[in-house]
Amino acid sequence: PISSQSSQSTQFNENDTMTLPTIVEDEEERPTSNAKFKRIKTLHILVGFGFIYTVVLSSTLFAHRTYRKTIHGQYGETLKLGPKIKYSTQQLTKRSLKNGVSISTKVHIGTDLHKPKIDTSQIHIGTHLNHPQKHERMPLQIPEFAALTDSKIITSILKRESHFPSLDGRRQQRLKFKPGQLDISREETLRHCFAHPDIYRDQFPMRPQVTMVSDPYQVIYMMVPKSGSSTGRWIMEHVLDGEDEPFTIHGRELMEDGDYGNYTVLTFIRDPLSRFFSSYDEAYLRHGPWFDHKKKEKVFLKYMTNKKHPYPYLYENMTTWDDYQDAFCPPQLGLTRQECRMEETKENGTLAERFERFVWDYDGLHPFDLHLRLQVLHISNPQTGRARRVDEIYTTENTIDDWKFIVEWFGEELPENGEFQARSVPRRFDTSKVSLETKQRICNLAAIDYCCLNLQLPPECESDDVGVFCALDKSKRDGSLRIQPWLHPHQVPATRYSSAKPKST
Repeated sequence: PISSQSSQSTQFNENDTMTLPTIVEDEEERPTSNAKFKRIKTLHILVGFGFIYTVVLSSTLFAHRTYRKTIHGQYGETLKLGPKIKYSTQQLTKRSLKNGVSISTKVHIGTDLHKPKIDTSQIHIGTHLNHPQKHERMPLQIPEFAALTDSKIITSILKRESHFPSLDGRRQQRLKFKPGQLDISREETLRHCFAHPDIYRDQFPMRPQVTMVSDPYQVIYMMVPKSGSSTGRWIMEHVLDGEDEPFTIHGRELMEDGDYGNYTVLTFIRDPLSRFFSSYDEAYLRHGPWFDHKKKEKVFLKYMTNKKHPYPYLYENMTTWDDYQDAFCPPQLGLTRQECRMEETKENGTLAERFERFVWDYDGLHPFDLHLRLQVLHISNPQTGRARRVDEIYTTENTIDDWKFIVEWFGEELPENGEFQARSVPRRFDTSKVSLETKQRICNLAAIDYCCLNLQLPPECESDDVGVFCALDKSKRDGSLRIQPWLHPHQVPATRYSSAKPKST
């Protein structure tokens, strides 16, 4: 500061100058400049945020790696537990949503002295419903034993003549019954069907369904592959003036306020065991290496759902159509190639053996061809799991008589020359060489068709030891009744079957 003398008033002339005293500051007491101070402060803030971010990220990754192990519950549903949450066995079984159960392996479950601990030997860790291809087989947890409920009681509940029994709220009630014994129509049974959208995700059609629509007669034929669809398509086109119409997979067009809300919707179904034989035969043919030819590439890609075949052993030592034909029509028969096409199979068991191996490797949920999809899934909504509207269901046991009845109802007639009948090609593998246990496994894999279409089991699968049962429960979301298989395909064990013999042949 300037000395006090400088505070006195002083008069200056134009030529006068004033010299101010020199201000000398100590180097140690000189303050840091604002720019330098801001840079240092910003650097400290960035370092602090970086440290906090590193700690949070490391903790998150550690927690995810430690506590996010995946297992599957009784219904293939999801339960997420944190490190401080404890559940008893009953609570863990009761809680369910979807996609398996997430649980910490370090969490001590059921520490309450009054609640039992979970038997970890029954927990299958490291598998998720959404990624089954990474594992050989989906986890297995068979629902606890339950006594069979009389089909009359089930029918009474579905008709709303009786109330659904309720428990004390600890767990959801499931009624167990045999398929094909309900005293209601197949159409009514299908309306109560529920196909779990997560479990059967790859079974649902993922593209618009080609459906035959007859505007003059206001009738819709919903085609199910390998269930008389070729015959039905011909009749719809040439007799009832129908045309192909791609419908959405959700079936919105069939609702009351949809474009076809007042049309009659019909479909044909087939015994699931017989259909599985035919579906496999068709899929085997269409995915053979002989379809790599450029002229048939479009047909090949049309039916292919997995470009890399998941079961390559099916085509060992077979690269051409002639190799395949020699397997079911040996050259020793002396038949021409054209004659072999309509000849009953004479295979030595090689094709049947490969079929059996496929059945035991197949999980029933991820078909490599659309023909292997289950019938109920072809006509269901993949978002809700409920069936689309179907007014009339017929079976292939009386295909011609039923179609004759349908066209006569509209005042038409079928051609007398029978040209509407699809040309049936004999099956190329010998089903008589397929073991009883393999047929029983097929019935279990196709249980949802037997349950939701109210179809009786074939003699090979009638025994209770086979384990093909249905379940009736109530939806927790809206309280609606739901028909499902007692065991979903991924819950069917490979060692479940006994030496049960068919009741009749």
